[in-house]
Amino acid sequence: MQAISTQATRSLRNLYLVRTLFQLIWAAGILSTALTHPAIAATLLFLYPLWDVACTVYDLKTSGQTGSARTSQLVNAVLGSVTALAIALTVFNQEAYSIAAFGAWALGAGLLQLAVGLIRRKQLGGQWAMILSGAQSSAAGIAFLLGGLSGKFHIKDLGGYAVFGAVYFLIGGILLGRKLSQVQSAIL
Repeated sequence: MQAISTQATRSLRNLYLVRTLFQLIWAAGILSTALTHPAIAATLLFLYPLWDVACTVYDLKTSGQTGSARTSQLVNAVLGSVTALAIALTVFNQEAYSIAAFGAWALGAGLLQLAVGLIRRKQLGGQWAMILSGAQSSAAGIAFLLGGLSGKFHIKDLGGYAVFGAVYFLIGGILLGRKLSQVQSAIL
């Protein structure tokens, strides 16, 4: 692993660990406010895809991705921005539509994460958790999309989605940390 890819791996590991913490805090916020303080939960729902956009932009700046991985991330950033707008326009008057918008985003973002995970697996290894996360996000996205459109889901139901994502990011961060330790040991 070269110095540039070691730095990119370190940045990605750190990003995964920060995302783990954020997602756990976000899930706790959603679960604790959805029924008692719906305006706070609605704001949290709007912020989630924007957080993902910020993470994607950071990843783009630090990873040096090119080709289809970079394109997937750029598409993900646009998708997250559009989703935040859709949620902002619907969450206070048509909650079901905001959940459906979140579901459509989770589906699309999951497919893009799956693609980036497969590409990075060849480059960095240790991406199976992100590949599984992308697949699970896609499946959950379909459920949220259909459940939102039929009025069967509530904002509180999205908390579990973030917890599962946090677990995948934690595993991905640990695996990348182990890879960095192995590289450090090989150098010494």
